[in-house]
Amino acid sequence: MLSLSHRVQTVGDSPTLAINAKARALKAAGEPVVHLGGGEPTYPAPMAAVEALIAKAQSRKIKYTPSSGTPELKKAVLSYTKTHYKHAFDLKNVLICAGAKQALFNFLMSTVQEGDEVVFPAPYWVSYPEMVKLVGGTPVVVTPQNGLRVTAAQMMAAVTPRTKAILLNSPCNPAGHILDEDFIRQLVQFAEEKQIYLVMDDIYHQLVFDGGKVPNPCAYAKNYQNLVLINGVSKLYGLTGLRIGWAVSENAALIAAMGKIQAQSTSCNSDVSEAAALATLNGPQDCIADLRRVLEENRNTLLTELKQIPHIRVEKPQGTFYSFVDFSHYNTDSGALAAYLLEKALVAVVPGRAFGAEGYLRISFCADKNSIIEGVRRIRWALDETAPNELKIGDKIVTRN
Repeated sequence: MLSLSHRVQTVGDSPTLAINAKARALKAAGEPVVHLGGGEPTYPAPMAAVEALIAKAQSRKIKYTPSSGTPELKKAVLSYTKTHYKHAFDLKNVLICAGAKQALFNFLMSTVQEGDEVVFPAPYWVSYPEMVKLVGGTPVVVTPQNGLRVTAAQMMAAVTPRTKAILLNSPCNPAGHILDEDFIRQLVQFAEEKQIYLVMDDIYHQLVFDGGKVPNPCAYAKNYQNLVLINGVSKLYGLTGLRIGWAVSENAALIAAMGKIQAQSTSCNSDVSEAAALATLNGPQDCIADLRRVLEENRNTLLTELKQIPHIRVEKPQGTFYSFVDFSHYNTDSGALAAYLLEKALVAVVPGRAFGAEGYLRISFCADKNSIIEGVRRIRWALDETAPNELKIGDKIVTRN
């Protein structure tokens, strides 16, 4: 009998990828969609990456790479890590992967056994619970008592004898808040004491605003054996299409195990992508500051526009390129609300349910300012019962009712 595994049937589709696909399909059909659901900067690729891609293609030598990454790229990652975490690791402590997502999946595959628990706070990145379930683990979601922030005490109280790892993302997708210094200190020390892994998904760690800074977990670690740092070039450099990320840990046995998973699944990373990532890490870094400036301006524009919508609540994002807005006054079913906005106002946003927070919508500010202003204008119209029933969008007239 042909059938699918029980494991894959417990895993849902990615709602963010589904929104992206639907928005692209509508655009391809000629609809004037404003896409505020995306998870990638529109910022152009750094020239160092572009030149490396061209040079690699012109060399006509595009071959397999070492399964765990080229030594040159590993050295560049270690240099980056030493700069930002003030701790020196060795080549045996780094694994280059096809994106930070694969790095996290390799970790879960290497450590989590059937029924093991992985603890993380809500709101969370949509893939965390599904990836944990896919390897046979149990996701344990810690829900904030007030607002969008959990406390360190809440996180520690959620740990049981079956807990294998704590997973943190700061600044956080989807809410954009930074986990503060005391929170990180307590969790680093607690995880070491309990001998459970602490995984830091730091993919947005330099995309912080208002002069803020993300606390360094290495400042509080003693033996580092349980600490795993995950990062990549996708968000910081706007290079989502390269699919290059990495994991760094003092635990060489763990990194080797993760490497085995990778070798037996995807074999190795793209030769072309690794060359571009190497050039990017070794090249001028002012592109990060420039991207951060653009995103901060976009955030401010979005917050200004959102103020014109009554009855919503939004915390000022400290980083990433997302805002997480409470629209529960209008509809507590975030999926239905997101579908309504896409159908009636041709604006794509992501329902908060996917992030563990019903009633919210994730609105991205990686788009250009004009798109942000226009998108919020349409959302305001769609939710305002006193507004005219019709709205002109380009050459199209849309009707609310």
